[in-house]
Amino acid sequence: MYDRDERPLGAVAESAYEILLETIDPDDGITRTDAHERLLEADYAEADADYAIDQLLSRGYLYDIDSQLFVTEHEDFERIE
Repeated sequence: MYDRDERPLGAVAESAYEILLETIDPDDGITRTDAHERLLEADYAEADADYAIDQLLSRGYLYDIDSQLFVTEHEDFERIE
């Protein structure tokens, strides 16, 4: 679940979340490789894409089930603005 600690997510991970929120089908999810590719297509550097995905997973914005990544929809938690 979403980690409600007070640390900000950070601009790189937050913008990656917005991209993945728009591109991940809530019913099907996508592989980590596909998520990484989507971020690269959005002009992320390799290291930034990896970092963003790791941050999103560790903070509960993404979750992994059977090697598929799913997005925790923003209605499910209070977003950090």
